[in-house]
Amino acid sequence: MACVHEHRDLESCVRELQPRRLLAVETGGSRSYAELRYAPGDALLFGRETTGLPAAVIATLPPEHLVRIPMRPGNRSLNLSNAVALVVYEAWRQQGFAMEENP
Repeated sequence: MACVHEHRDLESCVRELQPRRLLAVETGGSRSYAELRYAPGDALLFGRETTGLPAAVIATLPPEHLVRIPMRPGNRSLNLSNAVALVVYEAWRQQGFAMEENP
């Protein structure tokens, strides 16, 4: 069962979550999502399929917190749901497919 909470804006979301790291998945990321070592408390941020994340949001993050999904030259990007599934599954795999009970 998933618990969904909608936040007014990104700032209030980050303030409430207090992530260990805020990691953004962007085409201009400095390294592949698969190279990153994920840890409990990390939060993942994805932008729109058409425009990605706003430049103002990207500018607030350290370059090492920007990751990309490698693509073949000439190919467009994955759609958002596939990109999220790919990265979240890798982070979960690195955590040994840990299961946490919902409160």
